[in-house]
Amino acid sequence: MNSEIQDFGTSYLPNSNTIVYASSQDTASLVKRRHKWNERVFLNLYKANADSTTLELKDEVKLNKALNTKFHESNAVFTSDGNTMFFTRNNYVKRSYKTSSDEINKLKILKATRVSSSAPWESITELPFNSDEFSTAHPALSKDGKRLFFASDRPGSMTDGNNRLTSDIWYVTIDENGEFSEPVNVKSVNTIGNDLFPFISDNGDFYYSSTGHQGLGGLDVYVVQTNDKGMPVKEVINIGKPVNSSYDDFAFIIRDSLKTGYFSSNRKSGKGLDDIYSFKQTKDLKCVVDINGIVTNEENGELMPFATVTLFDKDNKKIKSIVVGEDAAYSFVLECGQNYSIRAQKEDFSIAEEFVQTPKISTTLEQPLAVAKAVEDKVVDIKVGDDLNDILDLNMIYFDFDKHNIRYDAEIELQKVLAFMNAYPNSIIDIRSHTDSRATDGYNIKLSDRRAKSTKAYLIMKGIKANRLTARGYGEYQLVNECSNGEDCTEEQHQLNRRSEFIIMKLK
Repeated sequence: MNSEIQDFGTSYLPNSNTIVYASSQDTASLVKRRHKWNERVFLNLYKANADSTTLELKDEVKLNKALNTKFHESNAVFTSDGNTMFFTRNNYVKRSYKTSSDEINKLKILKATRVSSSAPWESITELPFNSDEFSTAHPALSKDGKRLFFASDRPGSMTDGNNRLTSDIWYVTIDENGEFSEPVNVKSVNTIGNDLFPFISDNGDFYYSSTGHQGLGGLDVYVVQTNDKGMPVKEVINIGKPVNSSYDDFAFIIRDSLKTGYFSSNRKSGKGLDDIYSFKQTKDLKCVVDINGIVTNEENGELMPFATVTLFDKDNKKIKSIVVGEDAAYSFVLECGQNYSIRAQKEDFSIAEEFVQTPKISTTLEQPLAVAKAVEDKVVDIKVGDDLNDILDLNMIYFDFDKHNIRYDAEIELQKVLAFMNAYPNSIIDIRSHTDSRATDGYNIKLSDRRAKSTKAYLIMKGIKANRLTARGYGEYQLVNECSNGEDCTEEQHQLNRRSEFIIMKLK
């Protein structure tokens, strides 16, 4: 069905197996009109019958001339009776072609009606919230038909890094007389990127495409659950592969009861510039984060094939372990809003470990892992009295305010201390813990002592003998900045004082 030019923007015609879409094919004309900027053939609205088994679109027919003009028409949506249509068109109404003050022909949403499913479309009017100065496009109706969602770069939309208005999702309410309210910005889904092509499924799920999240590339399709008023309210989920790709993926529609649908994409595997794809949903969507990266040599950046990469949960329990190939690449699928650590191991090298806190939206993350020389090869000119923080380039072991438990990010750094003590089996380390100046001096001595002993207990739990560790708290008596009693300091400044040191007391 796809042509060699453009086909996209499917929609369901209610109470039928008919799909309406936009296409630049024009089988009825030997002369194709082209846009003067990009030389693309103008789009018209077509309909086709969807095969219930294969989802293939057949018997395509162009909609009647009252709808299709010599300019672009696309992206239609229908009321539940199938006799009212909202669709997108260039600013060309009643044979009048108009441009904005900067001479750009914008997009508008128009309304068409018919008296029955066999009657032609007529009474075509533009909606009152259109403007010659900005685009209004991609209409979508709520389940009850009382809200019309759309994409627009009208004033009030978010701006990008260059302070230019981007396209946001908006809506208007439709009253019992068919009158429209003033447009309202759907702030819960909009980003500084372009947010386009809304669609509300029969289950009330709100789908749209966006460039504003860190996705797979270009426009990705996202879904958000809605509340009892039909408004998107929960976390944004990237619906992932194979619908989303490194190209633009958009105009997603689905029939929940059948778990089938269509979307559009400009991926390379297509026939034209944009093509329509069908799909069958095989599992429920959930918020996941794809994370991938490569393992390299910290010293020279060379790939480290056949390294072992292991994924751990927030309790340091192993979830999955893989051995990377010649490309040294790994990938995992993580849950949104969770803490993980990813560890790379290679013979004759120290463990490389990174802490990952996944966002609450589906996205893709890059996390490279760089393994260093083994501790005994890396550490030179060390002596009694040195602090392992300096020798091993440790990130500081910080503690939360008024707490003495080992934080998840601190656990990653303690793994490096553990590796050192295993490499130097006769070494003895004195753990010195410090607090900030808040609370009383006496309380802080006791708190820091608990912190030091917590750190010691962690290393003992990991196999270090107790007689190789000493631990003591120093309270607030060795601050690293000016944040003493009564000083007005930020939380970040106070946190610098809540730290641990690892002093070498014996080496051999």
